[in-house]
Amino acid sequence: MENTSKILGTIEEQMAVEFTGKVNILSTFNRQFLGHILFRNGEIFQVVFQNFKGIKAFYQLIIQEYSLNSFDYVVEPEVVDESERQIHYPYGVMKNKMADVIKHYSESLKLRPPENVKILIDAEFMTDIMPVTPEEFQVLETLAEWNRPFDIYQHCRLLDHEITGALVSLRKKNALKIVGTRN
Repeated sequence: MENTSKILGTIEEQMAVEFTGKVNILSTFNRQFLGHILFRNGEIFQVVFQNFKGIKAFYQLIIQEYSLNSFDYVVEPEVVDESERQIHYPYGVMKNKMADVIKHYSESLKLRPPENVKILIDAEFMTDIMPVTPEEFQVLETLAEWNRPFDIYQHCRLLDHEITGALVSLRKKNALKIVGTRN
């Protein structure tokens, strides 16, 4: 978890001074805006990162830094209203769960599908009465529009390891067809 020290250091610094405002998350490569962390009186109120919001955005940012992606952080004081609150967990609770999230992410990497395939929903599965989990349902929902692994991971609201787990379990239920593509 040493790779997360830059974001954790920034967060803990803002908490220590009871900061109210926004920490913008920028790509180190081209300074593109990727999201923000909103604080009010040192508490994390909101996290937006890539196409994630709330607690999932927080963990996705942690996972991205763990994966050695580098970000720049710009701190801006700002008025933050109580109505902007999306995260109701204390930072200590979120930090305690980080090791577990990173562990699941690391374990799921070897199960992630290759990028050169298309993943399709098997039509026969749609008429089957086999139950699906909420995570599997979200992946199936994403598969209705996107069929390449890169797009699925970009557009599904789940964390990467949750998507991988749902894909593996759907594959075991014979719900998916994997189609190779020519390069």
